[in-house]
Amino acid sequence: MEHERQCGTILVVDDNPDVRKFAKLFLENSGYMVLTAADGEEGLRLYEEQRRSITLLLSDVSMPNMNGLELANRVLGMDSELPVLLMSGDAGCNYGGLQCVPKPFRPDELLETVSRVLNTSRALERAASAA
Repeated sequence: MEHERQCGTILVVDDNPDVRKFAKLFLENSGYMVLTAADGEEGLRLYEEQRRSITLLLSDVSMPNMNGLELANRVLGMDSELPVLLMSGDAGCNYGGLQCVPKPFRPDELLETVSRVLNTSRALERAASAA
């Protein structure tokens, strides 16, 4: 499936180096800038340093030290408008209204989900600014 070129910076947080590498490769090939972190604490530090440029947080749920839900909640506490997409190997992949992509995923599934989350966020932005 052909994807249009995108723009924006995605912060990918996962303790599995293969998942980080995989996500980074496919997202960059689709035009996104990608920052990566190996755990929630590193992800939070990167977010605090780069928050003005980050357009999406893509985080694994199950990680040591600070899991993805805690990371998402901390980041959303600083910017409630930031789109968040979680990754999880758990069946159902439902985390309190946060969007989730089940692992393992194919590149096209990841790209479609990222695009949908960003487009939904932008549609809500446009609707709020038009009101």
